[in-house]
Amino acid sequence: MSSGRYINLALVILIFAILSVSFKNQKKDCTLVIRFRAMVHGEPLILNKNYRNPFGEEFRISRFRFYAGNIDPLYTNTSIKEDPANKYHLIDFSDSVSTLIEIPVSSGDCNGIRFILGVDSTDQTSGAKSGALDPVRGMFWTWNSGYQSFKIEGSSPASSQPAHLLAYHIGGYRSPNSAVWNIRIHTTADEVFRITPEKKITLELPLELDYFFDGPFPLHIEETPTCTTAGMLARKISENFIGSFTELILHTNP
Repeated sequence: MSSGRYINLALVILIFAILSVSFKNQKKDCTLVIRFRAMVHGEPLILNKNYRNPFGEEFRISRFRFYAGNIDPLYTNTSIKEDPANKYHLIDFSDSVSTLIEIPVSSGDCNGIRFILGVDSTDQTSGAKSGALDPVRGMFWTWNSGYQSFKIEGSSPASSQPAHLLAYHIGGYRSPNSAVWNIRIHTTADEVFRITPEKKITLELPLELDYFFDGPFPLHIEETPTCTTAGMLARKISENFIGSFTELILHTNP
């Protein structure tokens, strides 16, 4: 190879390195705020309050938590790829601080958000971890069955369990009964919003429990008051859960 070609190759490598560094520096120049809200009949869920599901069954929720991982804006420029600063977040509706997440992101035009419900298979099979995945958080079963994707606990007169227990501990990552989902939610009519360092964007994601009960798998408490193991039933209940994300609400703060 001639010396000229070596120089050209070196220049290409140098330019690529500069662009790579520039791209990495871009990733933390903006902040995106994500707020998760649990809803019942279109109103914010109040823990330990009595409600009725779409089938007329009375219930109350005392604990409601789930994992949201790899949260990332949906850029209209699909060449923008993010490396999430914190891979997993445990959303716990008994702790309002956990329902509001600020993540560093790149500038750009977006029309939605994506995230993982639950914990992906790689992290499931590598044993218990720290941080949001610490077993003390109460979301880890065993090394073999791994992490739960979400947990809903409470009580209902319709439940035949002791103390009228209501318990959906939903997890499992093995096909065909995986309860881990890649979720993509777009703004209404794919409305585009711009993320810039000067403007903080808040995306609100409501979860409507009416749709959780009355989903593809009609979840009658009298018939199914509990599910605490991985399997086909857990998979069906998880399909209801992902269907409870009804919309993406955009708030722009100067």
